[in-house]
Amino acid sequence: MHRASHLAAALLLPLLVAGCGASVTEEAFDQRVGTYVGRSEADLVSGLGLPSRTYDEPGGRRLLQYDFVSPAPGPSVVPMLGFGFGSFGGGVGIGTGLGFGFGGYGRAALVDCSVVFELREGRVLSFNRSGENCTAPVSG
Repeated sequence: MHRASHLAAALLLPLLVAGCGASVTEEAFDQRVGTYVGRSEADLVSGLGLPSRTYDEPGGRRLLQYDFVSPAPGPSVVPMLGFGFGSFGGGVGIGTGLGFGFGGYGRAALVDCSVVFELREGRVLSFNRSGENCTAPVSG
């Protein structure tokens, strides 16, 4: 699968389940992500896709960062009032108008959750998360 489909699945599944009334918690997120500890880098990349960033440090330590993002909000529709004046040829005109403006795509996607996995010798040793929406549905 492509990275985008892995990320979409990772983000949309919790949202869909949350919409059905299931609670989401950081502890459930830690349990799911924690299943990668002790596994190979290949397993991690196979499960989550390509990382957003990779850091190779001296001594064989490697960090893989995954940024889980929310899309920018959709467009908004707002009523607007406009005034105008101008001339064309020999005539001059003044006018007013009422219309609807479409906007809202100006904001970039928001990073809701960032997870950094620490690897050594090709194995995941630990992970660290940051962000407000590092949550997953509670398994029942």
